[in-house]
Amino acid sequence: MTNIQLLRVRILNLNCYRQDEADGDEVFLSIDGKKVWPADSKFVKIKEGDQKVGLEIDAIQNGSTLALELWDYDFWTPNDKLGEFNMLINEKGGPFNTDMTIKDSKSAKYSIEWEVF
Repeated sequence: MTNIQLLRVRILNLNCYRQDEADGDEVFLSIDGKKVWPADSKFVKIKEGDQKVGLEIDAIQNGSTLALELWDYDFWTPNDKLGEFNMLINEKGGPFNTDMTIKDSKSAKYSIEWEVF
């Protein structure tokens, strides 16, 4: 019988280097297509700088990949994806800092700080 190791992930901070909207972005995070942060509101308003996240994800099987996405909440139009990162969870460690990538030419630039324990 194979022993499956379960790990936990903590998203520590969201770093904004360049926001998409002049007055700041209204952001939220989703994992594998499900909104996970912020838990108590639709979004968090962020301008250039750091935003503490403190999100913990439990029971991730060692070797799994999490699809983390950063979205800009829009009131009247569909939400815009500001970044994404496919996170391979294969060992304990951190904190790590990783740029969020986007496929189109939006002006936003974000990174996340995270750890596995």
